[in-house]
Amino acid sequence: MRKTGHRESGWHNRTMVEVCTLGTGTPNPDPERAASGVAVITENHGWMLIDCGRAVTQRALQAELDLTQLQAVLLTHHHSDHVSDLATLATARWTSGAGTPLSVIAPRGPCARYAERCLDPYEDQSFYSQAPTAAGKRPRIGVSAFQARSRVSTVFDSPPWKVKSALVDHQPIEAAVGYRVEVGGAVVTLSGDTAVGNGIEVLASEADLLVHQAVRADLVSPGLLAWNASATSVGDLARRTSVGRLILTHLLPSPGSAAPADEFVADVRDGGYTGPVDVARDLFRLRIS
Repeated sequence: MRKTGHRESGWHNRTMVEVCTLGTGTPNPDPERAASGVAVITENHGWMLIDCGRAVTQRALQAELDLTQLQAVLLTHHHSDHVSDLATLATARWTSGAGTPLSVIAPRGPCARYAERCLDPYEDQSFYSQAPTAAGKRPRIGVSAFQARSRVSTVFDSPPWKVKSALVDHQPIEAAVGYRVEVGGAVVTLSGDTAVGNGIEVLASEADLLVHQAVRADLVSPGLLAWNASATSVGDLARRTSVGRLILTHLLPSPGSAAPADEFVADVRDGGYTGPVDVARDLFRLRIS
């Protein structure tokens, strides 16, 4: 199997892990790009979803992911393009036959509150006769809310999965976090939306793969850079943290052809990162080991 990281030790103990960018867009409607969502997929232990924005459920079905095997949804923050498809996902999983609540892990505050309440407006009759009887009369969401902290802390630990989190800099949004997902011997760090700062730097240290949002600094307003990362700063981050591979997502402005995508990569190179870089599109899939 192809290796994306540059570290050799212990690789023979790894199992197959894939990452699929289900949604690579922003709040701006784009028929080619769903909003934010990334799947981390294992061979025998289901999959995790990080963020669940517009149309991510549909992309998961297009990726042929079994919704009943979804272990948990990790939410980074409460911006609409990261959470708006959560009720749809819970319902689709339920109609697929899942009888347990959809597990959601989220920072305490508005993000967790949204997850807890997003199904409430639907009365029971909304779901009448839509799922197998064994699944129950309506979809449910079980939320595990954690206190977001500057230091890295473990927020999910169910072997073989371990997930760590830390606050990231997406002011004034509170709280915004990134995640470090460890499974099958692979380490995948996911930024959510953030400017480069200490939280994401610690989470990314020597990860096999860093999935990070990126904007073109020369094509967006200076104010946006106060709470989002330029592709050049992401390149500098990847260089300093020695990540094995970099995927850029949540792209502003959205690249509509190969040339603008290449310009994102050029900015990363200006930041000093020399490793493999992918400018994500929806349903881009990468095997880690």
